[in-house]
Amino acid sequence: MALTRQLRRVVAVLIGVSLCHPVFATYGYFPHGTGAKNKAMAGAGMAAPEDAISIVNNPAVAAFLDNRMDVGLSVFIPRRNYATFYGGNHGRHGTFSFGMQDIDSDNDLFFTPEIARTRQLANDAAFAWAFYMRSGIGTSYRGGTATFDPDGDGPLGVMTLPGTYGDGTAGLELSQGFIDITWAKRWGEKTSFGVSAVLAAQSLKVTGLGGLTKYTETFAVNDGAQQADKLSGNGRDVNYGLGLKVGLHRLLGQHFSFGVMYQSEINIGSSGDYADLLTGGGNLDIPAWFRMGLTWRPVSEFSFSIDVQHIWYSKIDALNNSFFKIHECPTSGAGGTDLNRCLGGRDGPGFGWGDVPVYSFGARWALNDKWTLRGGFGFGKQPTPASETTFNILMINVTETHYTAGVSRKLSNGHELSISFMYSEEESLKALNQLDPSQVIGLRSDQFDFQISYGWGD
Repeated sequence: MALTRQLRRVVAVLIGVSLCHPVFATYGYFPHGTGAKNKAMAGAGMAAPEDAISIVNNPAVAAFLDNRMDVGLSVFIPRRNYATFYGGNHGRHGTFSFGMQDIDSDNDLFFTPEIARTRQLANDAAFAWAFYMRSGIGTSYRGGTATFDPDGDGPLGVMTLPGTYGDGTAGLELSQGFIDITWAKRWGEKTSFGVSAVLAAQSLKVTGLGGLTKYTETFAVNDGAQQADKLSGNGRDVNYGLGLKVGLHRLLGQHFSFGVMYQSEINIGSSGDYADLLTGGGNLDIPAWFRMGLTWRPVSEFSFSIDVQHIWYSKIDALNNSFFKIHECPTSGAGGTDLNRCLGGRDGPGFGWGDVPVYSFGARWALNDKWTLRGGFGFGKQPTPASETTFNILMINVTETHYTAGVSRKLSNGHELSISFMYSEEESLKALNQLDPSQVIGLRSDQFDFQISYGWGD
């Protein structure tokens, strides 16, 4: 009962923190790792679990871990920028033109907690739970202008209005917090199976998109008689979902271990406050996720790990649908006739993201019984196609390569302190404005991550 009360208190506090402080991730909106040890190896090492937070990568490893608790805090520093070039239409001929501007996002410092607990049960079974941040996006652009005709064929005419999308400070914050409740069972000395119920909470907040009103289904179906009041500026909209995670862990002789995990897609309730923005009237589910890993340990002091992941962004319409669909909306000015292709429509425009494969390589070297060094390298294909820049100003995810390092220190009381560092080198993307083909939009980003974790057994 004491453990249950402790869990309830921790969960309540951490979910509140997670939904108020969006976290930025590096493979689309998934992070490069979970926990300081895993992050220090660029996300590799799921087949060589060392701490309680390892259950996030594979629930089966809970059966191979001692009774343990780990807490961690990361500091994430993403630097994002968009710039616009050229542009001869200036809002004429039904176009939506950005001003000539070069703007950095204000959101560039974030703190993220995580906590996990494992406990061995009778009959080679184990129970564990973990709270962590698996994803999140946050941008905020002050300044800039947009030039367009706000009411299409109405009487207003072309106007230049302040803000990236002509509605003041523009930004998108997508915060997601997760709780894994895990049970695992070991069969013999070499194999374990695990399953987790994954509880998810998702918060969405969007500002500054009022200039895109004429592209919404609400506006188009009424020929402009009704404004879209669920497009932006409606505060945080919070929804919940439940998913399932299954995993297998296997020791392969004396020197090798193997792990595999799959997490289902999580159906999140519709975001009613942003039904005019997201596909299907506000649907933004969490994509399915798969990973497997192999660790080679030639000697007890050294190990080398390779992990492969795949994230199915293509299965989430709001993320996968191309923004070019907007030209088929009747009020886009491009001759379209399909209301379903307007913002908020059943098959409306999205960010154009594709699936992301991730490859991670990491090494661990125990110098002695107190000090352990780690390092890694990871890379994955960015989810944003070269042609999809106009909407992705809100969710800049162009980084691909990650370099990591870290260290652990056993303390005199038997506890352990771990630190990790990650740098994702700057990447950029340039393409035509999908709402004004005379203009070029450039996206740019690089990222840093520092994490400290503290763990102990009982």
